[in-house]
Amino acid sequence: MDDKPISYVFKICLVGSGAVGKTCMARRLCFDTFNAETQLTVGIDFYSHNIPIIVNGKETNIRLMIWDFGGQEQFKTLFNYYINGANGIFLVFDLSNLESLIKLEWWYEKLIQYNLQNHPKILVGTKLDLIASVDKKSKVDKYIIEKFLQKRNETDFVMTSSKENENILFSFKKMARKIMNSNNLEFDSIL
Repeated sequence: MDDKPISYVFKICLVGSGAVGKTCMARRLCFDTFNAETQLTVGIDFYSHNIPIIVNGKETNIRLMIWDFGGQEQFKTLFNYYINGANGIFLVFDLSNLESLIKLEWWYEKLIQYNLQNHPKILVGTKLDLIASVDKKSKVDKYIIEKFLQKRNETDFVMTSSKENENILFSFKKMARKIMNSNNLEFDSIL
């Protein structure tokens, strides 16, 4: 168990449709596991993970409290309770499923409705390991991703694979840095 003190605690919310890979991202980060047969999240699951940082020359931690929200229609009424107090938001879609990016429009509109459009956000395309074997019509084209980012005045996009453990830790560290910078929090570096 990590005995270094916790300097910061951030609530990170994963939003997007069901079955896009939100739970796999959280479980890969927190437990270093992957299960292709992951069940859909019912309501909300909670995870935590410490990221080591240096603050004023001393090693300490950021604790990420990760809220994994079930993307199915019946849970959307809980969105206000779920998103309240979020420090950072991952907008998650499946790179092998164009419809999952289109459905992010609903989630983004909700962020605007609850005045969270200026919170730190990162667009995350999951299942990078699958896109080579997917029908071209289903695959999310780079141009469409760029259009989504431009429309929403967003800049940060990361492609991940929970199966291959590609860019999972990187994306959470990127989010931690983004939150720290946007809130002018003191830190030397994220390890």
